Amino acid sequence: MALAVPKSTRSVFRTLIGLRGLVAVAGVALVVVIVVQASTPTIAMTNEISNAAAMQSLNCLLADAGTSPRCNFPSSAAQSWFAPPRNLHPSIRHDVPIPTNRWWGNLISSPREDTVPEKRVWTNPYAVVLLPQGVIVSFPYGTRYFDGASGNVGGAKSYSHAYSKDVTIGAITSSSQSFQVTSWDDLGVTVRQERAADQWLETSLVSGMAYVTAFYSKLPPRVSTEHAIVSINEAPLVKRSTVTSTKFVLRLSNGQQWAVYTSSPLTLSVVTDRMLQQTDLFTGTIRVALVRTPQDIAAHDKYNGCIVTGGNLTLNRFDYGFQWATTGSCDTGLLHFALAHHATILTPDTAAPVETMSRLESATRGAMTPLATIANQPPQWILAESLVPVELYPRQRPSRERIQQTRLLAHLKADIDAPWTMSVDGSYYFNGKLAQKYASLCLMASDRAVVGADDSLLRRCQTKLTDVLKLFTSNAFTHRLVYDTVYKGIVTTQGFDEANTYADFGNTIYNDHHYHFGYWVAAAAIANVVHPTMPGLAALNQRVSFLIRDVANADAADADFPMFRMFDWFKGHSYSHGVTAAVDGKDLESTSEDVNFYYAMALFGQATGDVRLERLGRLMLSVNVRSVQTYFLMTTSNEIHPPSIKVNHVPGIYFDNKVHYTTWFSDARKSIHMIQMLPVTPVTEYVRTKQFVHEEWTDVLSKLPVVQHDQQHDAALSLLYLNYATVHPDVAMAKLQTVALDDGLTRAWALYMAASRYV
Repeated sequence: MALAVPKSTRSVFRTLIGLRGLVAVAGVALVVVIVVQASTPTIAMTNEISNAAAMQSLNCLLADAGTSPRCNFPSSAAQSWFAPPRNLHPSIRHDVPIPTNRWWGNLISSPREDTVPEKRVWTNPYAVVLLPQGVIVSFPYGTRYFDGASGNVGGAKSYSHAYSKDVTIGAITSSSQSFQVTSWDDLGVTVRQERAADQWLETSLVSGMAYVTAFYSKLPPRVSTEHAIVSINEAPLVKRSTVTSTKFVLRLSNGQQWAVYTSSPLTLSVVTDRMLQQTDLFTGTIRVALVRTPQDIAAHDKYNGCIVTGGNLTLNRFDYGFQWATTGSCDTGLLHFALAHHATILTPDTAAPVETMSRLESATRGAMTPLATIANQPPQWILAESLVPVELYPRQRPSRERIQQTRLLAHLKADIDAPWTMSVDGSYYFNGKLAQKYASLCLMASDRAVVGADDSLLRRCQTKLTDVLKLFTSNAFTHRLVYDTVYKGIVTTQGFDEANTYADFGNTIYNDHHYHFGYWVAAAAIANVVHPTMPGLAALNQRVSFLIRDVANADAADADFPMFRMFDWFKGHSYSHGVTAAVDGKDLESTSEDVNFYYAMALFGQATGDVRLERLGRLMLSVNVRSVQTYFLMTTSNEIHPPSIKVNHVPGIYFDNKVHYTTWFSDARKSIHMIQMLPVTPVTEYVRTKQFVHEEWTDVLSKLPVVQHDQQHDAALSLLYLNYATVHPDVAMAKLQTVALDDGLTRAWALYMAASRYV
């Protein structure tokens, strides 16, 4: 909790803060201790803690402590031994927030429990590995393979892509120096391998880039491949020959063709049928791109002079955009690949498809369309989004007949009067589910359609909600939330306390923050509406505001949190995986909990009168819903995934390199589907369409043993039937009267949501 200091007292501290320079010189620590006696502060000095801590304490008293996480959470540097980043260039300042969940995270992943030999990153349509020998480029789609059976008719368990070295851009001289990250922005990252003060190899990696580019400074270049080179520029390969050009089209023995462009002429010697090199030092760029047709080559001839190095977001109420950072000659436009969900909302006055070019397949997100930005304009895309409605209550309230039919009021009374528990030793995930569950009961108790004019039930609910949120508001759980001063974020101490990487699902290493914190944000949003005079509400709102900044900080000037930790604006969804290495890249498991965070964020903005936050949350929610419907919730019309995956209707764990029909906690099909359903809220019907629910139920869910044998003791059934209410509400309402319940669900809320569905 931030300490409020009377204005009359602050002048004393301002005098003391003038001692900062003397304190620093003398090496003496200064601490101000306030003892309140009849409103008179007593000031004492001690040298028992560090000067830095003392200065922070004073700063928190003098400044607006409400916005500083260091003033509201204990600070911790434990990440420096627990799961520190690596491969950061010395030029990266220690006070800079470090991204933890970006698609390129393998490049700086913690060495903790690292068993990943080649740390690939997927720019799409390419994958890249950075090793001492250079920049290794592959086209993953060319190595796709399937594994296992899903249990659904004609369904595969997974598809993935093998590691390959289609083209390597490097240098003749060997180096043991690793690539280090030198900078990043909203859309990309730049890495450099320094071999001497003026000798280095650098590359910028950006989602959707049409070329992989290496920047050379005074190095002898080498281009190699693990496949045999069949021809160069349509001429059969001749060993020990040389080719001089700025363009080399390599046809490989695996059937691929790669266009290689250089910023100035190179004379490449054919060392072997897998290696070309120049012994003279080179300063400039080498770019490679996969090509399939003469028209592809012609397009690359036109656009290869414009090099993308990153990009920044632009955010408005109804659209978002990518302002591409470029170097080189961009007068003709920037060539860049778009994902499927971009194509339907791209504004044509910023970029347009290159109709003559081939589409190239991404690893797991379908075919990508080549776009060229408008010539003689700064390269950018603007994407106009249709906004999803954000409401606390269902779009259609249950009718009086349904309220009576389901005995909704009786169930609501029973659920409010039942014991409400929250374990002091518990997980922020499971306790968060409880917080939103209990708050939702108060929402029902405030719905006149359910309770009529009687507000006694709401008053009981308000009292219980106040009590159950106290542990969170006061940070009094056994494993407290702390401010991590290494990466800059809010984490549970449980991982540190137990030396357990995946304690609380890995919250300490930044796994799943949007899942965990979304429940608390939703609970706080509801509390503001149903109990605006709640004791401690201001403190609750302040704490939740930090969780929102941890997950979705939108302020580039905010030095306390990275920008949009979890959310990838190019892909339109969040990444769950934190700072450890991942062989198949980052992933997302629960789309519904992803949606829940941004829905809750918009609700919290609504409830607290923060229009900016509400609009940002609604935009992120809408982008997220479009992405989820495009890539994750598969109907028969889905063109992203192969047929043997599409029949499963949900992907399971969705990696950058792999789609795996499973979950992190269970391989059971019921679990794979229900994790895409919870929590069920008024926004759910805008995500899970009637067509999708019908197909998923018909093809998969209706055939599960838990449904066929009506295993009412199995709590999974509660979510499956609540989902089924979208297409058959009467059946769902009947089942939900008696079935065992998921731990994040009450019977009253399940029936309330089912009764609000009309077909």
